[in-house]
Amino acid sequence: MYDYYIIKRFPSTLTGRVLTLITLITCWTEASGLTGVKISLPAAVSPGDTATLVCHYDLEGEPLYTIKWYKGREEFYRYVPKEHPETQVFPLPGIDVDVGMSGDGRVVLREVSSELTGKYRCEVSADAPNFHTKVVSAHMRVVKKLEGDPMLVLEKTRYTVGDMLRGNCTSPAHIPSANLTVFINGRKVNTSFLERKSDNYKRIRTTVGINYLVLTAGGLRIQCVADLYNAFTTQTELVLEEDRPRLASVLGTRDSGSVGSKTLSNFSCIIFLLINVLMVYLR
Repeated sequence: MYDYYIIKRFPSTLTGRVLTLITLITCWTEASGLTGVKISLPAAVSPGDTATLVCHYDLEGEPLYTIKWYKGREEFYRYVPKEHPETQVFPLPGIDVDVGMSGDGRVVLREVSSELTGKYRCEVSADAPNFHTKVVSAHMRVVKKLEGDPMLVLEKTRYTVGDMLRGNCTSPAHIPSANLTVFINGRKVNTSFLERKSDNYKRIRTTVGINYLVLTAGGLRIQCVADLYNAFTTQTELVLEEDRPRLASVLGTRDSGSVGSKTLSNFSCIIFLLINVLMVYLR
């Protein structure tokens, strides 16, 4: 019975060891070679500007085979260090590659247009013997910059501790709509409402409400920041003074009363003198 148990267990134990060895080899192979692949590009760029796309990678000693760039599913640029020339551009509507500024892990696009908004991919491949390949992607948007600053309106120009600061902020009209953030004394505050309205040109204005309880003494610095994809920003800032109570001067009131009393006393003396002179004259 004992011998039978050993015989039955042996194949299972051997298989487990083999699988473990294969797993370790696979993990070691995966861990070595191509790592740290990531893409860096502007979240938004204005029409007519230049956009630089960068692909970061670490081959850990392995040779590079190729780097390919795609917009959507269409390849538009390739870098192969073993070929001459090393770079190759594939025609794609709206894409103008600056070949002189592009190269290993980098491609520069000139005079971008709105049609270049979309998803971009970078594909990095190591050379023999492993031929590791990794692909990363990111979005880039081509939009116009914001025209003008936000409009910040407040209920009052002076505040004191315990007052409720009320107002609103409206972004410039734009497609797409801008995001609005309100800061008071450098700290972000929650807005009380948000609404969006479009004009005849389908441009959108965003409005947020401000409802803030003043808890600290001193002036208030209110900032309203409009931004698009954290790439284009404009802002408006207002500084409010603290409304401090003004106390009347007791001394000043007393002095004023004293002057009035003296004036009345002098006037009485003059009248009395005139009466005496008139009585002497009538005698």
